[in-house]
Amino acid sequence: MFTTLVNVKAFKNITENTHDEELSRLIPVVQAFIEAYCERTFEVATGLIDYLTTVPGQTTILLRRPPVVSITSIYDDPLRAYGASTLVAATDYVITNAEAGIVQFTRALSTGVNNLKVTYSGGYAATSQTLTLMEQAAIELIWLARDKGDQALIGLSSRSIADSSIVVRNDWPSGVQSILDLHRLRHG
Repeated sequence: MFTTLVNVKAFKNITENTHDEELSRLIPVVQAFIEAYCERTFEVATGLIDYLTTVPGQTTILLRRPPVVSITSIYDDPLRAYGASTLVAATDYVITNAEAGIVQFTRALSTGVNNLKVTYSGGYAATSQTLTLMEQAAIELIWLARDKGDQALIGLSSRSIADSSIVVRNDWPSGVQSILDLHRLRHG
């Protein structure tokens, strides 16, 4: 989790436990909202697996869970059996931009659909500045949601309901918007 109940309460210097249940419920909800908005999971995880499709002449890939901490193995197999003979030697690639998840190969990859299987560790360590920023954004959004109630519509600029739509002002704190936009992945 990005934050704890203790840290959420400390932000507003609250010591009583009257709203602990509600605040505790909001912590994972707000984290899920932030991760959906940013199109990524932030906390470090090991054993991640990406199956990637490559095109003729391709020598660079983009992993889905940056930053890349380490790569365990890469298999390049158009038949998708991923046997020992298709293991790419660690000397045949380098992580050129860990923060973005970019890996560069010394040779062209095979062409195929899901022919590349990459097992790696990715995400931010608990002590990283990025997770500190995400915690602050989460705390501010938790209090915004708590103060506005369950009809807050946080972050929506419009919403369709049946044949109508409503427009809602985005009133996130500007610092929160900046933090989330800075860490939003933009694939494609």
